Amino acid sequence: MKNVVWVFFLVLGVFSCKEKQLTPEEIQPLVGKWRVTAIERADKKEWEYVTQSGQHQFEIRYDGVVLDSKGLSTCCGPLYLTINGKKFSIVPKETVPDNPMCALINCVYCETWNMDLQDNVLTISYCNGLARVRYVKI
Repeated sequence: MKNVVWVFFLVLGVFSCKEKQLTPEEIQPLVGKWRVTAIERADKKEWEYVTQSGQHQFEIRYDGVVLDSKGLSTCCGPLYLTINGKKFSIVPKETVPDNPMCALINCVYCETWNMDLQDNVLTISYCNGLARVRYVKI
């Protein structure tokens, strides 16, 4: 009897830990290009508005893959997105274009980007709150 109970909890644990995949409906509001408007550093806790933000853009593809402003893979990009409290694995559905600049970068890697989407304003918290960045859809 103890073995049956143990197996039941093992199976329950395996299925409850399974990552959800982004569905087209859930990713759709994020799909497109985003431009930075403000940055909040952890040590200041106040928003600094960015006026020259043409270089600070990224794109979220239909499958959740994050690309840079030129459509190449994002250096140090995430494996997971947490969107309004729901965590999802990024699973590319097609080839992600290589970015030759990534070979020159030493990443401080944050595997999860925590996103809060309100209308067309996206706030991303990186590396457990070391910085937050606010973007608008372009």
